[in-house]
Amino acid sequence: MKIIKQIYQSSPSVLVAAALVGTVFLGSCQEEDEISVGPPAIERVRTTDPSTTDSSFTSATLGSTLAIMGNNFLGTQEVYLNDYPLGVNTAYVTNNSVIVTIGDSVPTVATDPNVPNKLRLVTKSGESVIDFQTLPPAPLVQQVKNQYVKSGDKLTLFGRYFYFVDTVYFPGEDVFVTSGFETNSSGTELSVTVPEGIDFTNSQTISVVTRSGGSATNRNTQIYNGKGMVADFDTDGALKYPWDWGWGISGDMIQSSQPGIVSLEGDFAGMNQAFPASYGWNNDKVINLANWGGEQIFPTIPAEEFDPAAPAASFDIRFDIAVNTTENISGLVAQVWYPDSKGNELSYDIPLSDFIKTTDGSWYTLSTAMNRLTNGSTRLNTYGDFLKGDGGGVKQLRILIINTATSDIKAVIGVDNIRIVRAVN
Repeated sequence: MKIIKQIYQSSPSVLVAAALVGTVFLGSCQEEDEISVGPPAIERVRTTDPSTTDSSFTSATLGSTLAIMGNNFLGTQEVYLNDYPLGVNTAYVTNNSVIVTIGDSVPTVATDPNVPNKLRLVTKSGESVIDFQTLPPAPLVQQVKNQYVKSGDKLTLFGRYFYFVDTVYFPGEDVFVTSGFETNSSGTELSVTVPEGIDFTNSQTISVVTRSGGSATNRNTQIYNGKGMVADFDTDGALKYPWDWGWGISGDMIQSSQPGIVSLEGDFAGMNQAFPASYGWNNDKVINLANWGGEQIFPTIPAEEFDPAAPAASFDIRFDIAVNTTENISGLVAQVWYPDSKGNELSYDIPLSDFIKTTDGSWYTLSTAMNRLTNGSTRLNTYGDFLKGDGGGVKQLRILIINTATSDIKAVIGVDNIRIVRAVN
């Protein structure tokens, strides 16, 4: 596995700052302007972490707190980074050190390739300048556009700080991509082709490494590992397509395409209508999965992953959705509904606009943690509670499109790959 070297970042600490200030003995309580010092001289820059005492940094990210080390710093008036003033707190100034924090407004090479990459310290007796590069923070992955991908597909990520991308890591040992990245100018979108050799044995997450460091991994950075499928609208089991899978949309609407939407793989459930305003109802916007004979439709294998004793909060209900419309979809929500064994109807509403950024028929993955399904204060505690189904033992899971706006919204919507995912171990 490639070793990633990250720039250390820390927040200002009064105790650490006090320790730095205390390293210089001023001898008496003389006023600063009574002490005669020569022009300042910056020797090096480090962080405020005591373990970096002997270190020297030539770059840092926005948000970093730095200790500028050198001589003749008493009377420091200002510190500039890329000609932007950082602000100086005299409590953190000694003759040999000045502590400053790089605020988010400091220009970086990501937003302005012509920045001078200079750190400048100004005192009453002169100034000192050294080369110092400011980088954006480490990348932040907030959403995988469509988690249902395979080798050769384009994977698109949404987030922040996708600048100077070096590597995108995929599940598996030494499965990564180092070229062919597509990013937008604001650093909020990154696309890459999924490589061969993905292995979900130990992980299902992706991560991004830039010159500023590596992204964190969590349930929002996962791709589909092939487990937990409830309904792919192709594979028969307890549910059979296109007709014997529950109720709601007609089996005629389970097709490989709908106007403006092409399938990810095989068939999907389609809705093509003016979705009725103000929570209006019709069966053609409902996908209610159920096996009326009581057969289990929810995943139980592998047993260690779908452990009935595991907390419900460890699981996500996910599905892929595509929308083709020229209308505003801010009023549309996807309601995830489940009836528990005690007669409670639990639900959670997902605003489509929270996930769907384009309504051109592209596929997006929607997700909600299982314990978000509630009825008042009632919610699922364990995965075993979910496996029980309703009071009669029938296992049901419903995806319902609701229009909360006061006017109808005409749209074509596709839904596919409804699944239960173990998101947290």
